[in-house]
Amino acid sequence: MTHLRFENEQDWIAALIANWQEIGSEALQKRGVFNVALSGGSSPESLYKALSKIDWAWSATHLFIGDERWVPMDHQDSNYRMIYQAFYPLTVKLERWKTELPKAEEAAADYERRLIRDLGQPPRFDLILLGIGNDGHTASLFPGTRALQENVKYATANWVSQMDSQRLTLTYPALRQAKEIWFVSKGAGKQPWIERMVEGKSPDFPAANVQSERGAIKIFNCVN
Repeated sequence: MTHLRFENEQDWIAALIANWQEIGSEALQKRGVFNVALSGGSSPESLYKALSKIDWAWSATHLFIGDERWVPMDHQDSNYRMIYQAFYPLTVKLERWKTELPKAEEAAADYERRLIRDLGQPPRFDLILLGIGNDGHTASLFPGTRALQENVKYATANWVSQMDSQRLTLTYPALRQAKEIWFVSKGAGKQPWIERMVEGKSPDFPAANVQSERGAIKIFNCVN
């Protein structure tokens, strides 16, 4: 695990974009497509807006969303809505969770089918971006929830009782197939969790249990 620490958002974004261009160019040269799962939440929004302004092969870049709230796609809490608006008016290929389906379990199964269709079995991302919550969660893998025990499915519905909220999320089996995983984190509230992750001594919270069987895990940590 590589820990990269930044004192301001400008340097944090610049480093993320440089690394994006490096890993993305390699994927495009090898296979002609760059497959990325994006994080939701508030931390990466400024990064996505900055990415949308660079000269990049967006037509060959396939974006997915690592997790979603069980809300309509135009709802203010929708990760899809945030990501779509961050990249607008740029046209990007963005796979969303179909929260208009009757049940969350159906939406998760539909998303898993598309993952396998586009990325193979098991689905292998070039890059997955993850956040770290103030309770140590990542994606919608929250402490004490059922999805932490999922060892077969790549996408699942996950009821989060402490938030009284239904979520949809990639699972550990999907995350560990990625070539690279980046935790994109901003703010003082994340620092205790990052310190524990870097120490590697107490993997008793969801973010610390993320593993990659194929490549690297990097923490891009903006402390302010």
